[in-house]
Amino acid sequence: MRLAAALFCVLLAGCGDSGPPTRGTPVSFADVCGKAYDGKRVMLEGFLRFPSEFKSDEVTVMLRLKPDPETPDVVGVSAKLGNAVNNVELPPSSFRNSDLKLHTSDGQVVGYQDKVRVSGTMYYPSAIAHVEFKCGLSNTLFESAGH
Repeated sequence: MRLAAALFCVLLAGCGDSGPPTRGTPVSFADVCGKAYDGKRVMLEGFLRFPSEFKSDEVTVMLRLKPDPETPDVVGVSAKLGNAVNNVELPPSSFRNSDLKLHTSDGQVVGYQDKVRVSGTMYYPSAIAHVEFKCGLSNTLFESAGH
């Protein structure tokens, strides 16, 4: 019985995004939404943007990661709201991308013009979700990509 309980716990741990976020395997924006990466830890570099709207009482916000500021291509990136590492600060009720303040894993604060490295577990959004991205990253780790 104990062996069965231990095996069940191991299986549950392997299925979720529990635990601290870790670095993923670097992939390109062109490839990240491919079936080969579903459920895998990946790493992308790019520029973060707020969604057009979200509720201030939410615990997380789905940011948009773009390979460069001008492209329409985006990947959804889950970020907790707050002032701790790997969190984005809650912007004012009427916000712009210039209000974005992200606390990276090493404690730096970066904005929408700063290139970041984002690692996360790739997933496909639900068919009922009306979002402009084909895939998203959860259990995210944010790092500055330097200058």
